[in-house]
Amino acid sequence: MAGISENIRVVSIIDRYLEHARAFYFHNDGNPTFWLASADWMPRNFNRRIEIAFPVVEASLQVRLKEILELQLIDTVKGWWMQADGSYIRNPQTKDAVRFQERYYEILQLEERSENSKSMVPLSAARYPPASISP
Repeated sequence: MAGISENIRVVSIIDRYLEHARAFYFHNDGNPTFWLASADWMPRNFNRRIEIAFPVVEASLQVRLKEILELQLIDTVKGWWMQADGSYIRNPQTKDAVRFQERYYEILQLEERSENSKSMVPLSAARYPPASISP
């Protein structure tokens, strides 16, 4: 919609691990906000379930969520971008083969092997550099 949705990106990643997370990043004129929501936003589920959305307020979790979203935005193997007409195309941003779930699995393995398993390994520690979310 002109004046409203030019900066909205919807990315669908259909891969080995079934995911239904709904993550939202709003630039909010330089004061970013992050939200997570429950899954399967389909009419049949709104009539039979309670679906929720909630803000992510912890700063370290906001950083992590932004890293995850940036990594998902560069997925060229299993990532699909929604077009204005509702159709989907492969990620048009890059030609490099990047697969979100493989990279994130690598990161989780690094965290598991780290001395302090409570610390989060930066997503940049895996094979591919993250993209940048621009407003």
